[in-house]
Amino acid sequence: MADSFAIVLTDLDQLILEFGLFVSQAQNFVELLATIGWQVTGSSPVEPNQPTIVLTIEQDGVVVASVNQESIQDGADEDLEMVASLQAVLTNVLVGHHVYQLFARNSQTAQGLITITGPANISGKVIG
Repeated sequence: MADSFAIVLTDLDQLILEFGLFVSQAQNFVELLATIGWQVTGSSPVEPNQPTIVLTIEQDGVVVASVNQESIQDGADEDLEMVASLQAVLTNVLVGHHVYQLFARNSQTAQGLITITGPANISGKVIG
């Protein structure tokens, strides 16, 4: 299965994807969009929390966007397929080359296992 992957998330940020983007003018908007497909196994039927994925985008090593998404509650006997998306619009990003990185972690590891199974993507565009 060369076209598949599985990344088990821990409570530490894990680098999932990165790309570079060149900004040519000072007056700009940079739009970033990330989507991650993930699976939950062994979810706890105990309230109050289910496994929660945290997606973070960094620009040149500085966090510029973040989102938390809790798994739906469906009992511990079924695997759950989930999708999380994150969109951010940055204004007046400095002229030059920038590195964007997408990180993910499970902030509720005691409540179940999160595995990134795909699709996984991040994109960005400069609007000047």
